[in-house]
Amino acid sequence: MARVKSTTSSATAGCVTCHGEGTGWTGPNALALAARHHDATGHSTWCDTHLSVRYGKAQADARQIDIEDAIRGAAHG
Repeated sequence: MARVKSTTSSATAGCVTCHGEGTGWTGPNALALAARHHDATGHSTWCDTHLSVRYGKAQADARQIDIEDAIRGAAHG
């Protein structure tokens, strides 16, 4: 059985010394940059990652269409 699946991921990283609480690096290389920066400088670095996985396709919500029709009807009625 073929399962419909989609995944997205994001990463942010930074150096406590150079960036404070702000983000220094984003994207697919953010973790590697933080590790490399730590190795080169000895600074404390941080990395935050997010992975999102979705199975199946979103089904249209008929209730939303009903709400939009009701609003449209009230505006023209």
